[in-house]
Amino acid sequence: MRRVTTFLCGLWLALSAAAEPAAQARVRSEEGTPRSAASRPDVPRPLVVVRSLGPVPAERLRAACRILLRTYPVRCEIRTGRDLFSAWSAWNLDRGQLDARAALELLFADRELDAVAELVVTGVDMYEVDKPYVFGLASLTDRIAMVSLSRIDNDGSARRDRRLNKLVLHEVGHAFGLHHHDAHDCVMRQDPTAASLDSAPNGPCEYCHAELSEQSARLARPNQAALDRTRGQLVRGQYDAARATLATLLEAGVFDTDLLRSFASAFFEAKQYNEAISVLRFVVKHNPNLAEAHVDLGLSYQMRGREGDLDLAIEHLDIAVGLRPDWEMIAEHLEAIRP
Repeated sequence: MRRVTTFLCGLWLALSAAAEPAAQARVRSEEGTPRSAASRPDVPRPLVVVRSLGPVPAERLRAACRILLRTYPVRCEIRTGRDLFSAWSAWNLDRGQLDARAALELLFADRELDAVAELVVTGVDMYEVDKPYVFGLASLTDRIAMVSLSRIDNDGSARRDRRLNKLVLHEVGHAFGLHHHDAHDCVMRQDPTAASLDSAPNGPCEYCHAELSEQSARLARPNQAALDRTRGQLVRGQYDAARATLATLLEAGVFDTDLLRSFASAFFEAKQYNEAISVLRFVVKHNPNLAEAHVDLGLSYQMRGREGDLDLAIEHLDIAVGLRPDWEMIAEHLEAIRP
């Protein structure tokens, strides 16, 4: 059963990747040169909120916003900070440091709901398991990034500003979905020491900048923040909260095919197949010719495995193959599950 589950999840993810709308990937300029969708004036820029954790000079927060606005295709706002007591349970008394990963977990609870990403700046020293300290940490799932000023704020303003620039771009890059890229000319490379950080480049390489621009265009879509919050809730097993987030969206009359498929995917990956099926039935009702949604629905029925679900899975996979005869992978899977 485990092999079947792994296969179906892999099939779902492969189809989801193949179905990314071209408009979210690349657009072409009048000269025919590919350019990022985020560079178009009609594409909104995603919001990044900057907040402090504990006392932080206001100028550091303003500097973080300036860094992001100067380099990344985002909007930036500074909002009310948190006091250190809000992360007290993440404080390690023996080490005199903040457990950065535990702090990220706490920060999710009151994350700004309208922001695509949140950057938290703190003056306290941080660590991660098996590391004596970290300059920063980010959650790709929750899109929360943390940066500590503790080890960069005592070497003169010019050096501090250069270090802050690199840390902000690196951690927010993670929050937008970028992974480490150990290229000498990329701010997304790993720099575990102050000396290494000082020699790091001041911005992303061409590849990472393009990736971030594509991500920014996708993340700027309406209700993306609600989708990210649902994913975070599902990862934590907060299923009722995730259902409530989805219900609020549907009650508001939101109908975005790609967004709803993403919601269904989040529930599918969390093995909450009833919710995935409900969303996808709604999608195919309003868009019966969307082959990808029929595949998603067929796989969801197959994974749920109730009496009659296999027949429903075959029905929707048949529809998908009829709409997309070129999908050999789906046709082969369909033949394999027929009684």
